Amino acid sequence: MNYDIVSLKDRYDLFEQQDNICKEVWPEFMRHDPIANKYWMQLIERFKDYQLLIMDGSEIFAIINTVPLYFDKSIDELPDKGWDWGVKKSITDYEAGKRSNILMGVQIVVNRNHQGKGLSFLTVKEMSKLAAKKRFNKLVIPVRPSNKHKFPLISMNKYIKWKNEKGLPFDNWLRVHIKAGGEIIKTCSKAMKISGTIEEWQDWTKLDFPGSGSYVIPDALTPISIDVTKNKGVYVEPNIWILHET
Repeated sequence: MNYDIVSLKDRYDLFEQQDNICKEVWPEFMRHDPIANKYWMQLIERFKDYQLLIMDGSEIFAIINTVPLYFDKSIDELPDKGWDWGVKKSITDYEAGKRSNILMGVQIVVNRNHQGKGLSFLTVKEMSKLAAKKRFNKLVIPVRPSNKHKFPLISMNKYIKWKNEKGLPFDNWLRVHIKAGGEIIKTCSKAMKISGTIEEWQDWTKLDFPGSGSYVIPDALTPISIDVTKNKGVYVEPNIWILHET
């Protein structure tokens, strides 16, 4: 496959196009994480050279978003809050003038028109190359397993132990990372927290929530919790910390 790698530092004119591709891929409720809404544009503006696009001509095939941050503990002490923690910390570290010593993968998005063509493996390798280029020897990623939404009632700790017939992770996305040299560290059970009114959840999911309790919704990795007395629904997403050493 012939492709070019460009950063938003060089081609910021492509930001809107990349943003639209991401919106097409993620379920609506995932676009309402308060940490993302607060810090996303700061992340993009301050770390343009850490945002990569895989392109063929004028078409974006895939998107790679990362952030540098400072982490002075051992890898097995990566926090339970995962994605939300890393995105916020990258901004607060930047504002405090801390020198980053680790790269965190924020997301990898493959253009819906080009999924199933082996781009996932390529994007993981390019993310690792970026870490090495920026002289980080560790890339950590709070990974959202691609098939977990099919098994929302299974705990993430159980799910990551599932294997296929070759002894590799059952989950497609986890397999890609392992084949690319990654190592599963642990679950981060509170990677993202998304709250909304019942009306908002109805709008996001096109479902009804007539009573309090746990509900399985499409594309969520675990059930959401609805409390009609508080007019509130909460989704806490678990991810998996994966380490790539560069």
